[in-house]
Amino acid sequence: MCGIAGFISLDGRRDPAWLDALGRTMTDAMAHRGEAACAPYVSACGTVMLCATRLAVRDRTEAGDQPMTDPTGRITLVHNGEVYGSRSPAPPLWERRTTCDTEFVLQQICRQDDPGNALRPLDGMFALAWHDTTTGRVVLARDHFGVKPLFYTVTEGALLFASEQGVLLRTGLVSPEVDPEEFLLRSWIRMDAADDHTWLRGIRSLQPAEYLLLDRPHTSTHRYWKPAAVDDPIQPEEIRAAFDRAVHQRSVSDVPRAAVLSGGVDSTAIAAALTRTGVPLDGYVLRYQDGIGGSGDDVSYATEVAARLGIPLTVCDLDRDSAAALVPVLPTRLMRPLLHGAELAMHHLYRTIADDKNTVVYSGHGADELWGYQDGRYFPVVDPYAPTYIHGRHYLTHCLHADERPVWARLISWMAHELDVDMTTVTDRVWERTLDEYRALKTASPLKRGRHHLMRRFLVYVNDMVDATSATFTLEDRPVFQDVALTELAFRCPEHLKDTNQPGTHKGLLKAALADLLPDSVRARRKQGFPSPADPGYTRRLTELADGLGTPFGLPAPPAALRAELGVGEWMFLASASAWTDHLNELTTHPRSHGEPLRPPMAPAGPAPRGRP
Repeated sequence: MCGIAGFISLDGRRDPAWLDALGRTMTDAMAHRGEAACAPYVSACGTVMLCATRLAVRDRTEAGDQPMTDPTGRITLVHNGEVYGSRSPAPPLWERRTTCDTEFVLQQICRQDDPGNALRPLDGMFALAWHDTTTGRVVLARDHFGVKPLFYTVTEGALLFASEQGVLLRTGLVSPEVDPEEFLLRSWIRMDAADDHTWLRGIRSLQPAEYLLLDRPHTSTHRYWKPAAVDDPIQPEEIRAAFDRAVHQRSVSDVPRAAVLSGGVDSTAIAAALTRTGVPLDGYVLRYQDGIGGSGDDVSYATEVAARLGIPLTVCDLDRDSAAALVPVLPTRLMRPLLHGAELAMHHLYRTIADDKNTVVYSGHGADELWGYQDGRYFPVVDPYAPTYIHGRHYLTHCLHADERPVWARLISWMAHELDVDMTTVTDRVWERTLDEYRALKTASPLKRGRHHLMRRFLVYVNDMVDATSATFTLEDRPVFQDVALTELAFRCPEHLKDTNQPGTHKGLLKAALADLLPDSVRARRKQGFPSPADPGYTRRLTELADGLGTPFGLPAPPAALRAELGVGEWMFLASASAWTDHLNELTTHPRSHGEPLRPPMAPAGPAPRGRP
């Protein structure tokens, strides 16, 4: 886990001292993402500033610090994430000065004029930005699955980018404004990263497997990878070989490691595979206290797995008071309201893992989206086993989300009325955005199209949540199943082979591939979602919290009939939305940290100082 940020002028030179001060402000704002930071890179032409904070996981010497420049001085790179290798190996362009992955990525970039050709073969999770002083081009890039985030906005004649939206806001160059229609859209669909929009007006998110090319005066985005949708039966042995390779690649670390161990198929297989290779691990599982709900049997399954593997297991207890106390805090990290409750569990897990001095965490995020989903249910497009006639606009816009959570739908519809937003406009945009990725895969199969939408939308929502909560505690989460080779197998495989939709067959093909890593009890365990609290006493606590914070946007209190229907999810949403909008209001009145004018006088620009500040 690292953090990157930068400023690219679109209209001429800027004062180098101002750019340096801006870079230090952005570095300070993301200090929680790493242990060290060098001075920002300021280009000789005075138009580009790149900065980074580094969490050193491999090669912890200063030789791996960023920004990093190739030996010729042509390309300077900042890099967030972890790249394990390339599927198109080539001899190194120069003798390596480090064993860290940043220098490896720099060599791949220097080898290729086409950014897509450099990015496509990379194995790993990453957000990158580099400046080519020969061509003047700047490239921003995000990994194949969107494991690592990258946000950007155009402001004051420049493109500003960072690993977190909060870093953009800390510069004072960006106003934290909320578009009510966008707010309602994202609230309506809940766990779906709708597209490159965010919850804040004017801030965009670079999409998975895309790069943004700034070749002044032109700016363009390009997708460099997508899986091929073919039906070609695969054998468990092929899956196992790809899984073993993915685990091996992610096993390298110079810092202590931990694993989230829920006692499910995915986390169990990862922990078992790592321990077989001799990787020392600590296991962690969440347990809600005070009877506030969740997957209550996770602890018993995780305990069995940990005993079988011979690894220590820490049970992370989250009580009612601690969970409620997080509700107004987490939105300031996520830059959105709470939508599910999994955010609470993940934040608490990561805090405990970090307190025990671990740095790398292994998780199973992505296995459901690629190999199965909640006993065959398909979110958010349609149940793949339902009649094909419901694969249509009316079902998606008026039935799916409303039928899934009717009280939630009534709450959002009431808010739309109060904010004078037409819900038909909102649901029409749901249809348009969903179909962009649903149809992007070249196949006639609605199942493979739905799988692609899950990967490009829901999985990105999960990844953003994981990054925000883990980065709070300077951790690097490595999701083994979000591996390109594994994913290409998943899209090659006919969907009916993954899950027969019979009881106990969830992810049957994956279970067959990983059979020797799984106890019989785990293989037979019914799929459960990530735990979220649901106790009536906790609901009362959230009701009191929401009443104390008031309604978001200064709306009136919900009508009595609607209020009586609201449950834990709705009250958590209202309380967190109020806390979040209050936080944005505070940011609006906060002075710029670097204390410089937005448009400094143009001045001769020289190279930025190198080395550690």
